[in-house]
Amino acid sequence: MVNLTQDRSIALYEFIIQHSSDMTDSWLASRDVDGHGIYSKRMGAEVEKRLREQNQFFIKMIASIFNEKNELLEDIDAWTKRVAEDRAGSNTPIHETIQQFKRFRNIFWNKISKFIEDPLNDVNQKDILTWSNMLHSTFDTVIERFAEEYNFFTSRRIEAQQDMIYQLSSPVIPLSDFVGILPLVGEIDTHRAKWIMESTLQQCTDTNITQLFIDLSGVVIIDTMVANEIFQLVNTLKLIGVQSIISGIRPEVAQTSVQLGIDFSQIPTQSTLKQALKNNRIIIEKISL
Repeated sequence: MVNLTQDRSIALYEFIIQHSSDMTDSWLASRDVDGHGIYSKRMGAEVEKRLREQNQFFIKMIASIFNEKNELLEDIDAWTKRVAEDRAGSNTPIHETIQQFKRFRNIFWNKISKFIEDPLNDVNQKDILTWSNMLHSTFDTVIERFAEEYNFFTSRRIEAQQDMIYQLSSPVIPLSDFVGILPLVGEIDTHRAKWIMESTLQQCTDTNITQLFIDLSGVVIIDTMVANEIFQLVNTLKLIGVQSIISGIRPEVAQTSVQLGIDFSQIPTQSTLKQALKNNRIIIEKISL
């Protein structure tokens, strides 16, 4: 009986492989013309070719469960990494991909049903239950691994974009050969504070800055963590020969700082950047239009 069951499973495997192109055609034809992302029919022949290749490998991978392939988990890991990176790179929302998994799961099971309905294959109830469990369990494993990889790739992209935002929002702007301004804007969290520290030190070193005006007029909230990071930045800049002057501490921020016991008295401060530049004899000439 066991050998007969194995024979029927192998016959099912061969049946699926034989009809894999038909299954892919059915799936591609089921896409919406007005859909969004990579699954839209409007994406063109090149995208359709890529989808077809990915789907063909997917069919062979899933079908291998009926042929007792030992390397299935390795194939799943490799396939989900490739496809998750592709979907994340094309900005395809994860829910759209999950919808396609659901759609193709139905196509796959319908093809198995055709095999079951053929009396020549002599399929029994036990075969049906076993194949159903194997198929749906494997699909669930693939979807779970895909979601993990998709999250990894999207998180990495977000981090890269965030670093770019930090870079654009924390520039050291040279005013002369040795004087620069660091305007800080927005919320400063632990990750951004660390980035500001590393970036500022590098920029001051690269541009030979020896006097840096740190303007906080665009920072709405300063808590103990932010204050400590500013102190650390000023002290570290001092070690490499850069004098720091802080300007633009908002009144509500100054009041909160006093309540928190944060002391800025040891650091040169001015109410505005304009006043800080003036007191340090940095002259900004008027431009006549």
